[in-house]
Amino acid sequence: MRILALLFVGVFLSITVKSQDTTYNFSLQQAQDFAIEHFFQSKNARLDIESAQKKIWETTAIGLPQLSGTIDYTYMPDIPELSFPVTVMAANKQPDDLIYARDFWDPNFYKMEKGESIKMGVTNNVSYKLMLTQLIFSGEYIVGLQASRTYKLFAKENYDKIKVDIRENIASTYYSILVLHKNKTVLQKTLDNLKMNYEHTKKFFEQGLVEDTDVDQLALTVKRTENSLRMVENQIRYLSKLFKYQIGLPVEAEINFTDKLEKLVDDNIINPTAYQFVLEDNINYQLLETQENLQSLSFKREKSKFLPSISGFYQYKDQFETPDFNTNIKHIIGISLSVPIVSSGMRIAKVGQAKIELDKAANMKEQEARRLTLIAQQAVFDYNTALQNYYNERENFKLSEKVLNKTTVKFTEGMVSSLDLSIINNQYLQAQLSYATAIQELLTKKVALDKAYNKLNY
Repeated sequence: MRILALLFVGVFLSITVKSQDTTYNFSLQQAQDFAIEHFFQSKNARLDIESAQKKIWETTAIGLPQLSGTIDYTYMPDIPELSFPVTVMAANKQPDDLIYARDFWDPNFYKMEKGESIKMGVTNNVSYKLMLTQLIFSGEYIVGLQASRTYKLFAKENYDKIKVDIRENIASTYYSILVLHKNKTVLQKTLDNLKMNYEHTKKFFEQGLVEDTDVDQLALTVKRTENSLRMVENQIRYLSKLFKYQIGLPVEAEINFTDKLEKLVDDNIINPTAYQFVLEDNINYQLLETQENLQSLSFKREKSKFLPSISGFYQYKDQFETPDFNTNIKHIIGISLSVPIVSSGMRIAKVGQAKIELDKAANMKEQEARRLTLIAQQAVFDYNTALQNYYNERENFKLSEKVLNKTTVKFTEGMVSSLDLSIINNQYLQAQLSYATAIQELLTKKVALDKAYNKLNY
């Protein structure tokens, strides 16, 4: 029994620890930072930066010394031979015979004999070669190195843009969930009050003090409020799953939201005239500016192809087995000059295409600059409108709540009918919905304002 008890405790503790491990408490700031670290898109953006860094080294290495080696094995079943004829004098003379001068003019005086043959190779041989090359000058290489560094900057800026987008998306979902929770609280409180009034009305009906239409009217109102509550709960469940996806958590994880909606609203009520718009700080503009620089480097790269390229090399070549007749040169040092001469207009056409792409990039940057300026101006207007609407809906909600409370008291005292109470309750719920919408609109417009004025770049 003691062993079973220990096992039960162990299982319970493991389940508790697992549950704790999958429960996350997030403020808005913490959720945004967590998403930037764990969301798939941001992780890929960081990998792009690493890839760009390796691309820089790849391009740099082109201009560094390059050493390569080769080993070749050869087999020659029939080795060619080279032989030279040998002339033997005094072919018709004995060793003791005298040789006269006229003998040298006698063709029969000479005898041709086959000399020793020289093998031109070996049957089995292994040769090896080492080649060291060094790029001395290449305009295309210089521009390519600049382009690889600029591409790394582009990857970093793209990561910054993704971070801004993530912060915007997380804030929107976070605000929506908090607003829905507020709606749920109000609906639940309203539903509880309606059910209580419904039970009182049923008792009055049983005593013959009210008509059955009053009971039916309240029952209808209760059902509608239950439907509204159920709809809000479904929205909360869906947005909670979306939120987990956006921050890079599995659906099974448990999350708690630590920020209070009221405090978030207070923190986001500002005077937008204090914001200063700096176009160069906008990440979208920075990306297009970097893209224009990349197109400019592409244009320079095409023009650099008209320049010659110079490289030097050193070669060492040898064999393990040396044949009798060996013409191998072991050490060779040289310089190679490559000069483009005629390409039938192909290089000129490529330069023209690169210039067109550069002009298009400049036009896109100018267009984006004007668009971002308009967005910033519109963001201020939208925020001011949302702020004023928030104040109005807040007052409307307070008034509707006051009216509902008074009407409820009058209903319990029999001064108003259930129909009047239902109408006032619907007005209250509509005011709550409008107030919640105004809160979400205010917070959303504040995020848009911060994005337009580069306040999300942190």
